Amino acid sequence: MIRALTDNEIHELLEKECYGHLACIEKPKRPYVVPITYVYHENALYSFSFQGTKIDIMRKNPHVCFQVERLREENQWRSAMVWGTFEELSGKERDAAMSRILERLWWESNRDHPIFLPFRNSAETLEKSKHEKNVVLYRILMEEKTGRLEQYE
Repeated sequence: MIRALTDNEIHELLEKECYGHLACIEKPKRPYVVPITYVYHENALYSFSFQGTKIDIMRKNPHVCFQVERLREENQWRSAMVWGTFEELSGKERDAAMSRILERLWWESNRDHPIFLPFRNSAETLEKSKHEKNVVLYRILMEEKTGRLEQYE
């Protein structure tokens, strides 16, 4: 059976996963897609990046799309798409986002099957990243979402 995800199922998928793909528009008719780690909190996706192409693009055009999936088997998967707006964080919002991200991603990196996470192998690098000016913290404010699943009994 293939069907649309409910809003609750989309939120659940976003909460349980922490890795997806972010798309932004570099030039007219030229999408730019990159994998990111993220944390979902209160209808927004929180992430970080070093200064670079992705941040430059989103500063010029803050409209983005994000895709996440959970694949179990070839005929058992869930996928969601989110459209929203990039917003760079500073001050207390930046600090809160960094704490939320590090808490969740550090926990994820210690699972039996960890995913690749920056800073996970060095407490010194992790601590430095909290205040590094080249580390940009941002959120994607969700404006629209959709999702699908395939699952058979």
